[in-house]
Amino acid sequence: MNHWIRPLIVAAALALLAGCAATGESTTEEQQTTQDATAQPGITAQPGQEAYSYGYGQAPVGAETYDAAGGTATGATAGAGGRPGQAVAVGAVPADRIVYFSFDSAEVLPESRTIIEANARRLMKSSRTVTQLEGHTDERGSREYNIALGERRDDAVRQAMIAMGVAPQQIRIVSYGEERPAAAGSDEQSYALNRRVEIVY
Repeated sequence: MNHWIRPLIVAAALALLAGCAATGESTTEEQQTTQDATAQPGITAQPGQEAYSYGYGQAPVGAETYDAAGGTATGATAGAGGRPGQAVAVGAVPADRIVYFSFDSAEVLPESRTIIEANARRLMKSSRTVTQLEGHTDERGSREYNIALGERRDDAVRQAMIAMGVAPQQIRIVSYGEERPAAAGSDEQSYALNRRVEIVY
């Protein structure tokens, strides 16, 4: 009879283990790992992300942000006509938030200094406000070159704002290169309108 007891015990143990696996129950160690991973909801690491930049939806809690996917501003001060935390539709960026550049250049033009200064003052008044600088180019040049040029333009505006006293963590940058033109033409006037950095709140 002892010959039958051992295989019976092994079979019962295997059936019990299979039943636990089928119900999806987890062990204490797995539960602790899950709790550790969710201890800080919404905070995820971005490979190569610098300390001053925030991915979409990862700005500090209560900060004003811009949702590029939905085209809405949300947060503490959503903008003209908006209440805190309410989404407000964002149309074209006003002229007082656009910095234009010369052909194939990332140098801030003297006439753009007043626009950068006004927006820097706005950011310094509210340390919870986060802006996004969106770099654009005209269609001339390769896609890769234009993305890099848009990023250099973003960085030029960013550096100017930081020099004026804006905290680096209030500024995010993204380059769209030639992919989001302000003007659809292929003439010099359209090109001039497309060579820009938009300051988005």
